[in-house]
Amino acid sequence: MYVNIVMTYQDMLYRLALHDCKNCHDAEDVVQTVFLNLYRTSPDFESMEHLKNWLIRVTINECRKLFVSPWKKKMDFPNEFPDIAVTGFENPEEQTMLLQLVFSLPRKYRIPIYLYYYEEYSVKEISSLMGKRPSTIQTQLARARGKLKQLLKEVEENAGSFSKRTI
Repeated sequence: MYVNIVMTYQDMLYRLALHDCKNCHDAEDVVQTVFLNLYRTSPDFESMEHLKNWLIRVTINECRKLFVSPWKKKMDFPNEFPDIAVTGFENPEEQTMLLQLVFSLPRKYRIPIYLYYYEEYSVKEISSLMGKRPSTIQTQLARARGKLKQLLKEVEENAGSFSKRTI
């Protein structure tokens, strides 16, 4: 049972943790901790969707715990950009550029962007997963889009080769 759950959700949880941590090693640690929590507590789930939501919520909480550490607050780790598939791009350079721009956003905007665009959750579902009001999530998404548009304009002005995308 647990093997199937791990195989099904490990990539999604890793991408979620990576968007929050911006570090491959921390993301791997978070995902491992999430699955250990699942194994230790072995809660009953009403459906697979309930399980998925629980895993996402625990992943978000574990990422928060990671950044509470005084040591982690003082350390500035370099961003790592692993191969994460972004749909809608034929050019791998554009895909990498978009990922770098998303990673350059403040931490509070990266998770809503990831859940909304990559996992296709609604604002209401994201608010439930993150424990915030829907209006807060809408505001964070709007601000993140604005920051991404601004960053895309800067990239276009500097390089001139990045094609315009609707965000």
